[in-house]
Amino acid sequence: MVTCEEYAKKLRDLFENKKRVSMADVALLRVGRHFRIGKNKFIVGRNETENKFLSTNKLPSDFCFELANVVGPVTLLQGPKTKGAVKTAAELTASYSDAKDGEVTVNYGKVQLDKSVKVSPPARNEVEKLRVGNKQR
Repeated sequence: MVTCEEYAKKLRDLFENKKRVSMADVALLRVGRHFRIGKNKFIVGRNETENKFLSTNKLPSDFCFELANVVGPVTLLQGPKTKGAVKTAAELTASYSDAKDGEVTVNYGKVQLDKSVKVSPPARNEVEKLRVGNKQR
């Protein structure tokens, strides 16, 4: 369950970074861990229910990320689809997966997960710096 403080941080971030906010945008605030780098937002599912919600409620412009051979979250990438943003989304996906060390393959795409990238899970303290509302960003 999202606390009021967490939700408020996510809502503030949404209004600060998006000119036209839709009900779909607001609905996504209820689920997952939210991260931001510049114009990119990343939403990482916490469990199977959230993963299904993210997969079925993603916006048409969102990229979706899932691990190829490891149990893990669904991650959405919103904003510019740069190589750096794709790598960050894949790393966040790997970070919250059952992958512990070494490289993992993360599949991604808009409609189908027809692209892939290999990444290593980053350190959790580096990941936390990107979380929406974290003052270290």
